[in-house]
Order: sequence, then structure tokens, then C-alpha cells
Amino acid sequence: MNDNKDISRRKALKIFGLGAAALAASTVSFKNNPFLTNLQAKADGGEITPCDKRLNYKNGDMVSMLGFGCMRFPTNGPGRNAPVDEAKVQELVDYAYAHGINYYDTAYVYHGGKSEGIIGRALKKYPRNTWLLADKMPGYRVREKEDIAKIFEEQLQRCGVDYFDYYLLHSISDIKSYDKVYEEMGGYAYLAEQKKKGRIKNLGFSFHSDRKCWEHIIDLHPWDFVQIQLNYIDWKEDGEYLYNSLAERKIPAVIMEPLLGGRLATLSESANKILKAKNPDMSIASWAFRYLGSLPNILVSLSGMTYMEHLVDNLKSFTNFKPLTLDEQTTLQKAILEYQSYKRINCTACRYCMPCPFEVEIPSVFATYNKFVMNGTVPNKESQSPEDYAKNKAAFAEAFRKEFASGGGPEQCASCQECLSKCPQHLPIPDLMEKISSEF
Repeated sequence: MNDNKDISRRKALKIFGLGAAALAASTVSFKNNPFLTNLQAKADGGEITPCDKRLNYKNGDMVSMLGFGCMRFPTNGPGRNAPVDEAKVQELVDYAYAHGINYYDTAYVYHGGKSEGIIGRALKKYPRNTWLLADKMPGYRVREKEDIAKIFEEQLQRCGVDYFDYYLLHSISDIKSYDKVYEEMGGYAYLAEQKKKGRIKNLGFSFHSDRKCWEHIIDLHPWDFVQIQLNYIDWKEDGEYLYNSLAERKIPAVIMEPLLGGRLATLSESANKILKAKNPDMSIASWAFRYLGSLPNILVSLSGMTYMEHLVDNLKSFTNFKPLTLDEQTTLQKAILEYQSYKRINCTACRYCMPCPFEVEIPSVFATYNKFVMNGTVPNKESQSPEDYAKNKAAFAEAFRKEFASGGGPEQCASCQECLSKCPQHLPIPDLMEKISSEF
């Protein structure tokens, strides 16, 4: 190997953020790796190669590398209140199950409280010991100690199960609220008791806070797994720290937001060209999934797959899985740098901020704004000619008037601040709404 070329690659990977340990894991440890297996299965009368599975070294579970997130089911109509299309959900679950996906992740609040029942009914036709169900305790809904047991029993009933394979303390966002529910009210002790009774097989938490909160919680109890937000954008922020913290403690990581709410399924046009030139047959989303699969302490990556084409494409990434090569990692870094030259609002459309007291459709506002960012036509008086600024401003205003003709636009924001504590991305939502509405 040419030494100069090797050095340049290492420099690129240092920028990329993988570091020496993760680089070694992604390029060496997958050869004859005992944590991976690819099984043959038969479904619908034909032979199917299911997605690869990874061994949970804590309990022996073989877990599909791709997990089915139940927050973004297909619906019969637009808007957050549209009813879920259960027939389409069943089609998706049947296809996912037949192709080896055995990890399904729901929560008490998803789809207005309907998600748990829907996934429970969809999985009911299959033997209970062939799928793994993850659910979550909504500590943010607990007002008194009795709520904890009440919610847990309701979740078992909704899902139609006697136990949860994986159970999480949902959306840990700060020390004070964690301590109040899980230490002072005894929430952790109650859930640990349910684990002793076999009603919870594995107990963990999902994390949406800072390092101070992480350090307060991570060694407080013997966690079986932890769910973190991780992708190739977040790696340089807290992603590397959280991942390494779990790997050092031998705690398997479950990954949420691998595509940042869909944003990494299609980057900017120029960034997409970089990736497509390297591998025309790979979807843009597959780069994000293969990036995560290249990290050996990740047990499963969750994806909320609304459409069958998303499910089919995501399965390709994890069937006969191949970690990213050095050349591919370098190419991805180039695409990341190009993509990050655009100043998008980092909303993942998780909708934790909703409903807004003033009925602002917050994720939709940000999605509309980001479309202009990605094609370079956000109005900017400082950097654009008077003619271009006027043209862009007119198009910008028209797009928002059309999108929010029946209400929900940024001008309805009253800066009540209620959304700030709910946003996992810690976005200054009222300030952004004021900025956007000022343009029209």
C-alpha cells in the first residue's frame, strides 16, 4: 500500500470521527465475527434470505440488525390526528417478519396512544417466542407514584402480551425529572421488580440529554441496554462519547434516528452525487445504515418505515451485511462536508413538541423551510442581489401560504416556550419560528 495514500485516508477518517478503535472494528472484526449470522428461512413458499442478526452478548438473543420502529405507521390521510391504516401496517409487519426482522419498538404515546395496540395485533399471528417487543415507560406522564404501575399494566394490555422483551425508561431528558420519577417515586425499583417476575426481560433507557445527565445515570443501575440517537452526523457531537461509553461498559446500544428523521435518506443534490458516483446501486439511506452496522457494539438500528419501498430498501442494507470500506468511509466524509455546507434546521420530525398550544405545525414548518435551504433559495438580503432576494422571498412566502392555508404556520407561534423542554434536539423553536415568519 502506498504510505502517502494510507496517511491521507487516516487523516480523512480522523476528521470523519470514527477514530482508531472504531476503524479497526469496522474493517477487521467482521471477518468471522461470532456476533453476526445470516440464517436461511422460508416464507410464502419461496426461499428468503433474511436480514442479518447480531448476538446480544448480555442474554444470547439473536436480534435483527434492522428494527421496526412503530412511531411512523402509514395513516389514512394527512396530519397528526389521521387514523393509522392497519391493513398497510399488517402488510409491512408481515413482510418485515418474513425477512427476518424480529425487533419491534413502540411507546405509550406513539400515534396518540394507538401504536402499542396496533403492533400487538399485527404480531399476534406469530409465535410469541419468535419476535422481540420493546416498549417504554413515559416518565413525563407520571404525576404520582401509582401512575407507574397503572401505565405498565395498561401497556401490557394494549400490546396483548404477558411480558416485554426490552423495556425502556422513555426519553430521559434531565436529571431532575429522572430522579423524581425513577428514584424518589420508586419507578426504577418497580420496573426492576417486574424484571424479577419475568414481565420485563431486559431493562434500559432511551437518552435525550447532555453528558452531565448521562454520567448521573449510566452507572446508577445495572442497565441491560441503552437506546441512543446516533448517525454519521451526530457522531461528531455526543455520538462518539455515548457509543464508547456503552462499549466500555459492555452495554449493547440500540440506535434511534439513524436517518435523522429521514433527512439522511436524501442529502443535498451535490452530496447525493458524491455518493452515487461511488456506488450507483446503493441508496442514499443505505450509507447511513451501513455506517451504523460497521460499529460492533450496536445491537439494532431502528427505522420507522412508513412505506413498503423504505422497508425493502432498508432490508437490503442489512442482508448479507457488508461494513463500509476505507474508500467508502472517505467518500462518505466528502458527502458529509458538502451536505453540512447547507444550514438546515435539525428537526427530526419526532413530534415530541406536539401538540402546540397555538396549533403551529412545528415539524411541517421546519420541513418546508429546509426544502428552500437544500435548493439554495432561502431569502437572504445580505448575500443575494436585490432581484434574487425579491424572487426568493416571493417564492418563500407563496410556499408557506400554500402549505399552511388552513393554519399551522410559523406566524401563529406566541413564543410560549412550552416546546423548548420537549425537543430532543434542543432547537430554539420560538426563535426559529420568528425568523421564518419574518421572511413573509
